[in-house]
Amino acid sequence: MKTVYVTGATGILGANVCTQLIAEGYKARASVRDMNNSDARALQEAGVEVVPGDLKDRDSLARAIEGVDGLVHSGAMLGRPGATWEEGYATNVVGTMNLLSAAWEAGNVPVVQVLTTTFFDSTRSFSEESALDLTCAFMDVYSVTKRLAYLEGEGRVREGQDIRFMVPGAIYGPSICVEKANWANTFNDRFIKAITGQMPTQLPLPMPWSTADDCAWVCIAALEKGEAGKRYVAHGSPDSTATVATVMNRACELAGVDHRIGEYTREELDSPELLEIFGPTIPLLAKRTYPEPFSTSFKTQESLGYKPTELSDGVQTMIDWLREVRAI
Repeated sequence: MKTVYVTGATGILGANVCTQLIAEGYKARASVRDMNNSDARALQEAGVEVVPGDLKDRDSLARAIEGVDGLVHSGAMLGRPGATWEEGYATNVVGTMNLLSAAWEAGNVPVVQVLTTTFFDSTRSFSEESALDLTCAFMDVYSVTKRLAYLEGEGRVREGQDIRFMVPGAIYGPSICVEKANWANTFNDRFIKAITGQMPTQLPLPMPWSTADDCAWVCIAALEKGEAGKRYVAHGSPDSTATVATVMNRACELAGVDHRIGEYTREELDSPELLEIFGPTIPLLAKRTYPEPFSTSFKTQESLGYKPTELSDGVQTMIDWLREVRAI
């Protein structure tokens, strides 16, 4: 039985990677900083081997990956309100360097490194071959530190390290780690607030919505069938690119509630109040003009056999699960 080590395992993507690995006959191993919280216990109950570890502690990573056959690096500090440069650099950049170094020293163990779209050229439809944004339009903590982490990985590929890259969309969906999956300002939290009538007016930002299940599938497929240096895109079906208000209003409709979500105009995006509500990354993204289609994942579909979930199917599954865990 092969063993795969997963960072960020209590996050929505990492948790789904772990459960899919186990379902497919792998052994999943993960590090957590707090071995006693509810999400760590949920991983253990699902059959994940949970060990102490931290991306900022290189020695703990070396111990954690001993004997593994592959790694999925989904751990990161996200671009939410309160994000600091110190924490972003320590986690997203140094943490990635620590993990990739440990993987190399363990015998060049294959790594799937999870990226984001925000540091790629947004003037053309995003794809597996998209160029970097050479203007560095987004200088927020998340975009900059994830870009630096990608450049670190890309440089190591040129030196012979086996690193494949996966780009998710706006990830939502069920998770065994309920607490973290539904944290404030997660995409799951947006569904909860929308359906329960607590969601304020939203920004007019198109996003490629992706189910956590789809993203986890692409991570594992990239590990099994991918190539070093290649990017794989886990974006949803063509109908899955939409603004938060559009998707949440669809969720409200499917959930059978009457209220609907409003959307700010582009003229309102410079308001300091919006930075406090949404953090530094999202308002910047909302100011941009985006191509049609926003993104494609044709090469990933062809090379890995990826079949993205339709938006309505993903949203209905989301609603059913939120009811199951009594979040709505």
